[in-house]
Amino acid sequence: MKKRIAILAMVAALSGWSIAAADAQTPAPAAAQAAPMEIKGAKTVDAEKVIDLIDAHKNLVIVDNRRAEDFDAGHIEGAVRVLDTDLSEARMSQLAPQKDRPLLFYCNGLNCGRAAKAVQMALGWGYQNVHYYALGMDEWKKLQLPLTTAQ
Repeated sequence: MKKRIAILAMVAALSGWSIAAADAQTPAPAAAQAAPMEIKGAKTVDAEKVIDLIDAHKNLVIVDNRRAEDFDAGHIEGAVRVLDTDLSEARMSQLAPQKDRPLLFYCNGLNCGRAAKAVQMALGWGYQNVHYYALGMDEWKKLQLPLTTAQ
């Protein structure tokens, strides 16, 4: 994945496009958001920071909180699908036995809300290195970043 992301970044740089520039042109979501942009205790990240996390933390647990059909259609490489309603403290401890292990939660974006719920649960269970990709698949797909599909 690192090599694919590096190639995408090179193409973007050569074309004068950047994640920041694309985000600046994105209209703000409607006032009635299903999910917050930030959650106290978690680090909110954008697509660029997600890539940095993946590159920097080989032990990163990526949790996709979307439905099976969404996950199967395309997800971030290495992600484990756990619907927010199926997430329990026991399941979380299977994924990340150490409370300081880096975690990344995402769903379909601000209009989804599943990742926000999962982040709040993980924080409540004492996880300390929690990253929240609030814009989720909405931004990831918009930026045409690589997806892995069900085999």
